[in-house]
Amino acid sequence: MLIGNRNSFAVGIEPRLPSWERRYLPEHTAWAQLSVWVDGENICRNLLDGSNSVRDGVNVPLAPIADWLVRSWTFLSFEERPGRFPLHESLRDTVTRWGDAPPPNGLSEDDWLDARELWWSRHFLVAGADGAHLPNVSLVRGDDRLFIEWSPAKFAGTPAPRFLSEHGRKIVDWTEGKEVLSEFVSCVAEWFRDSQHDHVFPWTSLENPLHEACGTFSETLQAYTGIAVEALRQLTRSKDDADLRKILGLEDDGSDPGGSVVTQVLRDLPPGISEAIWKQILRLDQATKSDHSFPEELRKLALEAMRPASDAETSGYLAAQALRDHLDLDSQPVDDVDTLLKDFGVSLVESEVECTQERMLAGSRRGIGAAFVINRTPRTATPWGRRFESVRALGHLLMDTYRQGTLGAASTAFAQPWSRRRAGTFAAEFLLPSEALKKDGRNLDSYARPDRFEEVLKTYGVGAQTAAFHLWNHRLLSSTRVRDELMDRFSTERR
Repeated sequence: MLIGNRNSFAVGIEPRLPSWERRYLPEHTAWAQLSVWVDGENICRNLLDGSNSVRDGVNVPLAPIADWLVRSWTFLSFEERPGRFPLHESLRDTVTRWGDAPPPNGLSEDDWLDARELWWSRHFLVAGADGAHLPNVSLVRGDDRLFIEWSPAKFAGTPAPRFLSEHGRKIVDWTEGKEVLSEFVSCVAEWFRDSQHDHVFPWTSLENPLHEACGTFSETLQAYTGIAVEALRQLTRSKDDADLRKILGLEDDGSDPGGSVVTQVLRDLPPGISEAIWKQILRLDQATKSDHSFPEELRKLALEAMRPASDAETSGYLAAQALRDHLDLDSQPVDDVDTLLKDFGVSLVESEVECTQERMLAGSRRGIGAAFVINRTPRTATPWGRRFESVRALGHLLMDTYRQGTLGAASTAFAQPWSRRRAGTFAAEFLLPSEALKKDGRNLDSYARPDRFEEVLKTYGVGAQTAAFHLWNHRLLSSTRVRDELMDRFSTERR
């Protein structure tokens, strides 16, 4: 039985009747050879210790896996980032870096590690293995995508499988991923009902367990924003859930905590939001209710341009190039970024708030209005930093996904890695077109000359880090050493 599509995401189940001892009730039924297909590859193909025969799957009880999905579903659906630690591109790297990072002020070492363990247990499949040998698969949602990552699995004892696909990272449509996982759990539940073991787990009596598995409003909101609901109530001065929904811009009967400009911005912010930043979020939200509609044709242009891309950086490059072509900019620099965004119908919300992390906030309502806020940080205090963050806001407005007709983003280390990198690449390419760089820098490292590099910074109004990374990404610098030396020499701020 195959659930899903092998070429994108699928789960294969071949029933097995184990001859070995079944230790407890969850193992009494629903044994199968399990295979998981991602982008045409079966990541469960393995060699057992001492064998040279390749197996197409692992023989495991399915109930603990399905039970883990049910228990984790609120967080797989809405916890798009850890509440206390920035999400990196790799989930495995996130766990590793978190383990190496000291706890923030006010948090004990034990609480810091407990938070890491809790997040790991909700997103890594092996947390639900219950002793079974499974590939080290992790799952996290990012807007309308499901990110699936797998890395080498380590097992205590033998015999143990060696998975032939040791590591990888793929992206599937969230709706498709949700349907595959939901059908898998429903299949296991039906198996239990047919074998008259449906008393083992509460969810096995349900036809569609995952549909019923999402938590309360408070649970989903906290999972999505990374902020404790009590802290949100204090921040918003709300009286009850209905009042909190209204202030956050969420529909009364809506089930998606990400369905507002405000909550999407909150998701991208670091813990401990100040009163001053909260006021800027409200001002942004209000500005998106203006009648200066952001041109939908520009979004269509960008979305169509980035369709062939399979990674965030290429998506940003393609969208920026398409917009430059649309504006007939050729290789010319963009002189007045503020006027350009104003001409696009994007409102600038002036801010004098001084902070260290929350550089930019952006939001829009489909067919109504779009706006952005630039706060005062060491980076945005520079002309080139302000220009970059303004164009990054434009990148989010052009390329990010609407949820319930709303869109929100912020420029911080806690923002979604995919959309952050995509918008950053968009800004770099729009301000500093690679076409011009390649035309004028045919010789490797020609831009490493201080006079030429400084000329690029002045002509295009960009910072040293933006220019150095952009040159490196387009293979116009010979090494990371050359790149970093340029940043060290010309940066007024290492960001």
